[in-house]
Amino acid sequence: MIIPHRGVYAGKTRLAAVLDDAARSELNRWLLARTLRIVAGWLGDARHCTVVSPCASTLALARHAGANTVTEPEPALGLNAALVHGAGHAVTNGAQQLLILPCDLPCLDAAALDAMAALAAPGGDVVIAPDRHGSGTNAMLVPATGCEFAFGAGSLARHIAMADARGMRVRLCNASALAFDLDTAADFAEWSKSAAEKPPFLAPRQAA
Repeated sequence: MIIPHRGVYAGKTRLAAVLDDAARSELNRWLLARTLRIVAGWLGDARHCTVVSPCASTLALARHAGANTVTEPEPALGLNAALVHGAGHAVTNGAQQLLILPCDLPCLDAAALDAMAALAAPGGDVVIAPDRHGSGTNAMLVPATGCEFAFGAGSLARHIAMADARGMRVRLCNASALAFDLDTAADFAEWSKSAAEKPPFLAPRQAA
């Protein structure tokens, strides 16, 4: 499993209109810790999870949770280059399949991960969890060798085309817990009103 993370200070910049720097940092830490907790519970521990980031604080949090870490060597090259770098590390350590799992899925649960795994089949199929708009990619399960990534706007169609070009069948996982990603101010407003689990800065204040 590869979890990319821009960093506790650099991540979720598109939420700057609704969250100040301190709140965004806290949200990034919370999202990472929550994702690692759910992954560790699903796998039994976090040893088979690799966090890729240029951020020392992110990597320290990941190691504390028991995950492997890889320092992103050239952040300016973006997410897809970071994933290729992380995939190379995972293959070196014997991975045959990779679950690419971004950290901005605040509704993620073990049942959604089970749904992804249930769709995987021998022979190099690709499992993709689209975003709720049906245009982006919120998670991917791919063969570990020779994998390519095209995350960004409109990535679902690109990932399907890339799989088709390699003769691999694509299966879509429409689990609702994977479909919602926390990307825009509108996403944040929707989530913060209804989420059962929230970071401390969003929790209701206790009466004195």
